[in-house]
Amino acid sequence: MAAFTIVVLACACPLGTAQAMEATGGSAAPSAGGGAASGGPSASGNPAGASESPAATGGNPATRAAPTSAPAPAIGPYPAAANGGWVFPLYPFDSVASSSGWSLDQGVDLGGSANQCGGHLVELAVASGTIVKEGLEGFGDWAPVLRVESGVDTGRYVYYGHARPALVAVGAHVVAGQQIADVGCGIVGLSDAPHLEIGISPVGARSFELPGFGETAHESLSRLMAAYRAAGGKARAAVHSRTGIGGKRRRVRRRR
Repeated sequence: MAAFTIVVLACACPLGTAQAMEATGGSAAPSAGGGAASGGPSASGNPAGASESPAATGGNPATRAAPTSAPAPAIGPYPAAANGGWVFPLYPFDSVASSSGWSLDQGVDLGGSANQCGGHLVELAVASGTIVKEGLEGFGDWAPVLRVESGVDTGRYVYYGHARPALVAVGAHVVAGQQIADVGCGIVGLSDAPHLEIGISPVGARSFELPGFGETAHESLSRLMAAYRAAGGKARAAVHSRTGIGGKRRRVRRRR
């Protein structure tokens, strides 16, 4: 009986060790993402706290599941609007001013409920694509321009006015919901207060160009409202025209 007990114990120890090694990919150290707790967006494009796959951690090939079609990555904090629409471009959502305070310009002006800026209110890619430019006259030296490569606006350009700093290099590919800039603090471009002016290039533009006043603003507003509702917001009241959150009346700019 004693001999039998010894055999059982001898078998149990290696089995438990093998299971622990397999669960950690051959190491007892925690994954790099295990310490994140905010669940917010990141400039790297990796979901906070996401665990690595067995293939990435060196797990036992014999225990890996059969390959399946990979779902679309849930990178950002919000779902995209239906039918290939935008992801809402500001985070965190509870710091965003009500849609009743938004205004139309060349794009749409929106911002924080208490003029939040910097790391307190960050700007997200509305769709997957490539950052093709930073810096626009009237919008500051850090304003990123995104060439959209997914969804309903594929091939068009979205600009983020009054950002500072830009957090993604020109030429970098980004995914929908990835952090690309902060709302600029202080006076950034032609502005009186921290906010984002987001807009989209005219249909058919082969390279980036700023829209004229009102040229695509209503289209941008429609995209934003759908994204706002998808993120959990309730649209309120009519959006004002011409004067932005900063209060300035801006001249029409069409420089590339």
